[in-house]
Amino acid sequence: MINKLKPYLLNTLFVSIFFIGLAIIFQFAPFGKDTMLTVDLGQQYIDFFSMYKETFTHSPEMLLYSFEKAIGGEMIGLWAYYLMSPFNLIFLLFNESNFEIAVTIITYLKLLASSLTFMYFSRQKYDLSTLPSIIFSLSYTFMSYTIVYQLNIMWLDGLVLLPLIALGLDQLISGQSRFLYVSSLAIMLIANYYIGYMICLFLAIYALFVIVEKQTAFNIKETIVSYFRFGIHSIIAALIAGITLIPTYYSLTQNKGSYLEFELDWEVAHTLQDIASKLFVGSFNFDEMSSGSPNIYAGMLVIFFVGLFFINKKIKLSEKIVAILIFTVFALSFRFDLFNKLWHGGQFPIWYHFRFSFTTSFFLLVMAIKAFKNQPKRFPLGVLITAIVAMALFSGYYLWIDEYTFLNDINIFISLAFFLAFVIIIQLEKPKKIILNSILLIFVFSELFINAYIIMSDINYVQQSKFEDYTETLNQSLAGLRHPNNDFYRINKTFMRTKNEAMYTHYSGMDHFGSTIEAHVPELYGYLGLPDGNGFATYTNGTLFLDDFFNIRYFLAPTTNSSEHTADEGYVLYPEATDLDMEFHPISTQYSRVKVYENERNFGIGMEVSSDIANDGIEFTSHRPIENQELLLSLIDYNGNGAPYFTEHDFTDVTYENVEVADTGDGDYYTYVDTTDNDAQTPRIRWHFETTNRNPYYFSIPSQFSSKNVSFDLNSNHYRFYSPFRRRQVYNASYDTVLEDQYFDVELEEEELQANLLELYEFDLERYEKMMDTKEDNKFNVIQSSHNHIKGNITIEQDDAYVLFTIPYDAAWDITVDGTSVEPVSVLSDTLMAIPMTSGQHNVELTYFPRSIVFGGILSLIGIISLVGIIYWDKKTSQKNISVETD
Repeated sequence: MINKLKPYLLNTLFVSIFFIGLAIIFQFAPFGKDTMLTVDLGQQYIDFFSMYKETFTHSPEMLLYSFEKAIGGEMIGLWAYYLMSPFNLIFLLFNESNFEIAVTIITYLKLLASSLTFMYFSRQKYDLSTLPSIIFSLSYTFMSYTIVYQLNIMWLDGLVLLPLIALGLDQLISGQSRFLYVSSLAIMLIANYYIGYMICLFLAIYALFVIVEKQTAFNIKETIVSYFRFGIHSIIAALIAGITLIPTYYSLTQNKGSYLEFELDWEVAHTLQDIASKLFVGSFNFDEMSSGSPNIYAGMLVIFFVGLFFINKKIKLSEKIVAILIFTVFALSFRFDLFNKLWHGGQFPIWYHFRFSFTTSFFLLVMAIKAFKNQPKRFPLGVLITAIVAMALFSGYYLWIDEYTFLNDINIFISLAFFLAFVIIIQLEKPKKIILNSILLIFVFSELFINAYIIMSDINYVQQSKFEDYTETLNQSLAGLRHPNNDFYRINKTFMRTKNEAMYTHYSGMDHFGSTIEAHVPELYGYLGLPDGNGFATYTNGTLFLDDFFNIRYFLAPTTNSSEHTADEGYVLYPEATDLDMEFHPISTQYSRVKVYENERNFGIGMEVSSDIANDGIEFTSHRPIENQELLLSLIDYNGNGAPYFTEHDFTDVTYENVEVADTGDGDYYTYVDTTDNDAQTPRIRWHFETTNRNPYYFSIPSQFSSKNVSFDLNSNHYRFYSPFRRRQVYNASYDTVLEDQYFDVELEEEELQANLLELYEFDLERYEKMMDTKEDNKFNVIQSSHNHIKGNITIEQDDAYVLFTIPYDAAWDITVDGTSVEPVSVLSDTLMAIPMTSGQHNVELTYFPRSIVFGGILSLIGIISLVGIIYWDKKTSQKNISVETD
């Protein structure tokens, strides 16, 4: 037994040295002062991991729904995409304050596991000896894809399971065990359906290679039968995973799937030149993260043997033909957006392009292993010279064109040097294979380590002290603020490290950033003048009315001297946006770095509104946030006189300094041109306005403004705003200030800017407060709450009314009024949820449970029964055959 484990223990040693070496160099916790938190790992996933632990230890209902996700949202999709990896159980052993260490450990374990499974695959299928199997498993584990995308820690499960799935497929096609293929594919689809989907697409073409590989001579009938067997067992695996796949499919229809607009688009993504440019050591820089060509590099040794695969006479022609077909599929997928989108579920990915390219590297390694196993004792000199010349010409071409910022002379020469070294080593006399393979292992290890170092050097990582300082400060500030189970309200911050901090520190918040956010939540934010995007919604610039509408009780903001109380290694707090009317709310608590404002009254999570809300035509309008807020006010103030709360004012003057208006379009779409002659001059547009009372005034800022093309000043003070945004935004212009001449400066950061005009509105605060007084006794009173269950009562004035909840519409909410089931209605452009109500006091109960779980569970049961039945049939048939042979 111990002899069987020795190769895997030796592999573990090499992987450990590799990973710990990088961790020490880059000072990852616990080996230094930095963390592995970078980009989305630091901006999204770390918060999800904290929510993961909270779910297991305190709030199991967050498996289904959570108010820590923006203003509320289903969670099955988020769990299925980010959190179903069994490795995540390790987070349960750590305090949230040490999660950055847990991330390091889990990353290491996933990389180690992927190396061990690939080694097992290569030894079981291709009978590789110890050192070659370590060489190729290291090439798989530390290929460029892994190094670049290891921050997407949930994708690494695909690297762990793909070799087991491939080995199971091999056993299935060979007529051996069915269990490994079905079980490993089912686990993959449960652990991460997204990467699992990509693996399924890869298997659809890879299965042909395995089928042909098993045949002594190509047989079309045998190929069809084997492929049918592969298809049936793949379906069984998908059925077993139904418990997560079906609810996830429903979730996708509410979020990313709703953006799906598949078109026959033959736009070229990357040329073959772009693709091949990634076949060098360290061919990456940070810009490649957002828009780069595929990362397919797995080492020069792999490239060498892939070339030999096609000229090796021991490898069947049918295998080479299928390999070419598979490469054609990959080439088309890398070149054309149409095929690329297919791999990504019909959508072009935002950042991290070609997320499926690990399957390309896997297939390259399979080909390299086959060529390695079938290599001659000595290669013909002509073959080696051809390989060297081809590599030299290939390298020389990229030295000559000099088009790629991630490629330099050093990268190319290092790559060429390793290629030549491998050619020389392989051609050496082989009296002792162990010596030759040991030399190969040392060179492969060194090459991969250099590649990893170059790539990781171009990525910035979060400092451990800053991360811990921020989370400790936030937790301290939230002490005593989180709502109890017999109440419900939300908390918002004017500062942020990430948009998911409500999930890290566990409160009902207003922000979220994630691939599974329901599409109508960002839509709602955009309609109301708040920043939104396909994957995020953030509450940085709410009006006083929106603060009350969304039931925000507390606001956290940095003190004016917060930086003076921040240690050198601490996290500096600053507001994301200028919010002048925050001062309307009294300060309830003040710390050295954070002050807490309390909004002493609001509309609650549900409010009585006019029955007009259910009428056709009562919808939000794009790019008219003030009008949309006015619509909400008119529905709430159903007894009012109908007069608007927001009044538009003209600017007293607009002046241009080093800026020329080149075109006015239709009168509201201006083209501004920078006319400066030197850097000492500033291109500036100045809007003058007057405030005649202490009411809040608001700008409606056009969607074309962003931090890339403009910067703002208000009365010579820097004005912060959150960017980017897709629609008009509403920001404070003035509060509690009477002043004849205020001015708002927009400085151009680009030579030309095309944008709609700025608008100015005054909010009637006195009238609004009087209206609020009349609503105090008629808001929804929460008496019991959890993430998927709210119970309360409300007194309705109107004979025919609706209760509008600031909860995103979702048909999975079961609602009862006085014990009678009521269907929720999707209102206001399908963003929020309302229920009809009559006058009087009513008890209302809301419970969230998606029925798709039941349907998915039934499919899983069918899949398990099918697998057990097939295995039982195999066993029975096998025993019958043995009995016949004995007779």
